[in-house]
Amino acid sequence: MKKKVLALVLSLFFLQCLWAQDNPFMNDANGRPLYRQTNYRVEGTPYYHDGYTIAEITSLYGKVYPPVNVKFNIQTNEVLYMADDGTEMVATMPIRRIRLIGFMSPEGARDRILESFSEQPLNATNAPVYEKIDTGRITVLKQIKITYIDNKEFNQSTVVRNFKRKETWHLLSANGVVKNFETGKEAMLATLTDKPKEITAYIDKEKLKCRSVEDCRKVIRYYNTLFQ
Repeated sequence: MKKKVLALVLSLFFLQCLWAQDNPFMNDANGRPLYRQTNYRVEGTPYYHDGYTIAEITSLYGKVYPPVNVKFNIQTNEVLYMADDGTEMVATMPIRRIRLIGFMSPEGARDRILESFSEQPLNATNAPVYEKIDTGRITVLKQIKITYIDNKEFNQSTVVRNFKRKETWHLLSANGVVKNFETGKEAMLATLTDKPKEITAYIDKEKLKCRSVEDCRKVIRYYNTLFQ
């Protein structure tokens, strides 16, 4: 297992070196240098992931770029990338989607897709940020919000900026409408209205209470297989 993970990491590294050469994203991003404010101490993180990750970028106009190293600040909606001289830049080009390729996590490596699912580009101020979790006719989304609180301890001059991450579950319908994820058997049947008999039979067979998000995700995954 360790050898497979090492091989994947090395493969991504060498691909990264190739992709970095003459990547059109570097020209189209219309980047501006990142200004770092350093008069506070940070707890937590405003980023989806603190390190740079190889990602495929899709612009608001549908252009898909070869993979490039990026870092996404969810709190400010800033997409960062590294210029050839090592300067951290903020992309000002409107971005529709970020696909993190082979993103490593405790569950293993898999692609992660981040989108706005609104008229706003992903990197517009205050645009909603959703991660696709289960895809199909009905897609399960996890909305990620990051906020911060500044605190100054008594008799201390340093401000501590504490970042808080909040995740909530949502559903994306076949016609592109995002709505809240409601648990419960009745909620599932009200959402999956075109297959009531199949859904009821599956819930009963699997003895699901549908009180948890995980139970409901099983139902939605089954529902999506009915259209494959």
